[in-house]
Amino acid sequence: DTYRVPVMMLADGLIGQMMEPVEMPEFKTEAQLACAKPWAAAGWHEGCGKPRAVINSLYIEDEALEALHQRLQASYRQIEKNEVRYETFNTEDAEVIIIAYGTISRVCRSAIDELTDMGVKAGLIRPITLWPFPNAAIASIVSQPSVKKVLAVEISAGQMVEDVRLAVNGRKEVAFLGYPGSRIATVEEIIAKVKALRGE
Repeated sequence: DTYRVPVMMLADGLIGQMMEPVEMPEFKTEAQLACAKPWAAAGWHEGCGKPRAVINSLYIEDEALEALHQRLQASYRQIEKNEVRYETFNTEDAEVIIIAYGTISRVCRSAIDELTDMGVKAGLIRPITLWPFPNAAIASIVSQPSVKKVLAVEISAGQMVEDVRLAVNGRKEVAFLGYPGSRIATVEEIIAKVKALRGE
């Protein structure tokens, strides 16, 4: 609620069926939450000390509508600056960079461990936020002289791969491995794809 924009949690079916322990934050009442946020329409909760909030989403005058859009664009720039989340694994001196999110990223980590044992230098970038997408991080990592190829791995027919291609921006060749539906690439298939990209 820092930026007051809708947020979607994207998770594949397997993640939806997993269970892991979580720590819940301390419970706050609706009144406490409303009073804590300067933008919240708090009603007449006692103790807030806030003026009455009027919420308006109808802007008829061109100048008012443009000012709203400029304010929204500034907010989006702040989100892109502050909220990019990603994780890297074994990317230093890697020859092949794998980019994957969700369940398949765990499979990719196992494949990278096995590739490392075989003497193949492979690394992983796992986007945690898909918007804002970690464009700058991907561009920086794939620009390393050691990187020869980039592989996007998904549990789909290829959705994130287009974002990966935009981030790589022609610096390196981007390949794709993925299956639509419930089919998940195996460790062996990922290893085979990496080896094929290396010409083995």
